[in-house]
Amino acid sequence: MKNLAQSYIRDTVGSYSVDEVITTGKSEIQGKVKTLLSQRLEQEDIGIGIYNVTIQDAEPPTEAVNNAFKAVEDAKQGMDTKLNEAKKYQSEQVPAANAKADKAARDAEAYRQQRISEAEGQVSRFNDMYEEYVKYPLITKKRMFYETMEEVLPDLKVIINGSEGTQTVLPLDSFVGSPEKGGGQQ
Repeated sequence: MKNLAQSYIRDTVGSYSVDEVITTGKSEIQGKVKTLLSQRLEQEDIGIGIYNVTIQDAEPPTEAVNNAFKAVEDAKQGMDTKLNEAKKYQSEQVPAANAKADKAARDAEAYRQQRISEAEGQVSRFNDMYEEYVKYPLITKKRMFYETMEEVLPDLKVIINGSEGTQTVLPLDSFVGSPEKGGGQQ
């Protein structure tokens, strides 16, 4: 009986990996050995039955194999730890990245709307100016010229030639008024 049991145990254990024998495959191995042993005992009609097979200690054959197995287990645990850390990092970063992308999309939409509004405003100003131009072309041209000169040459000094050949230098802001001096445009 002992030799028969050892034979089935060796055959069965030999068909599994070391990891399975020591960890996850114990119950499967126990069931397979029990089935094979029970079938053989029935064939031989010995009158003995097997109720249970239990693997109590499963150890690698040498210390080197045992150390290698422990190193593999440590590596698996390290891998699991790194995977958990990566998932945690992902769960922290993905929402932040999505929020940043949403903000960028909202900012882009706001900029788009701003540009559209500016363009519509420019079109409206142009249309208003064109209507004025159609009514009063000469006055509108002069007003546009003066407004452009005020914008382009804000610090311009005006030189006035007198009839006697004298020249006087005057700042332009004295004619149009300056915010610093409290004057208004005339």
